[in-house]
Amino acid sequence: MLIGQFLSNADFSIQKTDSIQLALEKLQDMLCKELVVLNGDEYIGFVNESNLLDADDEQAPISNIKINTAPIQLKFNQHPYDALVMTTVYNSSLVPILDQDNKYIGVSTQLDILKAIALIQSQNESGAIIVLSTGLHDFSLSQIAHLVESDNCRILNCATKINLESDSIEVTLKVDKTNINSLLNSFLRHNYIVMETHNTVAAFDDTAERYQQLMNYINI
Repeated sequence: MLIGQFLSNADFSIQKTDSIQLALEKLQDMLCKELVVLNGDEYIGFVNESNLLDADDEQAPISNIKINTAPIQLKFNQHPYDALVMTTVYNSSLVPILDQDNKYIGVSTQLDILKAIALIQSQNESGAIIVLSTGLHDFSLSQIAHLVESDNCRILNCATKINLESDSIEVTLKVDKTNINSLLNSFLRHNYIVMETHNTVAAFDDTAERYQQLMNYINI
């Protein structure tokens, strides 16, 4: 999965020869906090509302003001996780995406990046989420996978977080099964601590049930 597959349909760019006034109007129309500055199809940097409002002459071109040239850019064939890191490090709402010739082809917004991460982590698939804890030196992903597969489940996603203070590791699993009682018992028998469980289907079903109860009450 490549970040180039998750480009915004909106145009968040402006040419360096465009006026500051035009940039301010575009920021307002698009309800965004920054715009990508281009020279033709060459990516230059960012401008935000603060940069634009500090200008003395709104009719002057963008090139007359300070442009943020921080290295906030990715190639189209990089991973969405790279985009997530970039938005976090630079506190940016947009990540410009370049082609193999370093030409600008569009941006990925924070929403586009979140959609990509959700697909990677199988968040759209029904199932259950299990959060386990075990000793750092006892951790065995192959054993966890074996226990899951022995219960006729598949791991859709797996993430880990190390806690050096307690010398433990937290493992978050997304499995493709909603009835996980026997799987939880299997983990407990193998000395895993079950910290949390979340049934994604149950959560949606519960919401639907409450909605129907409300409608029944209103119709009384």
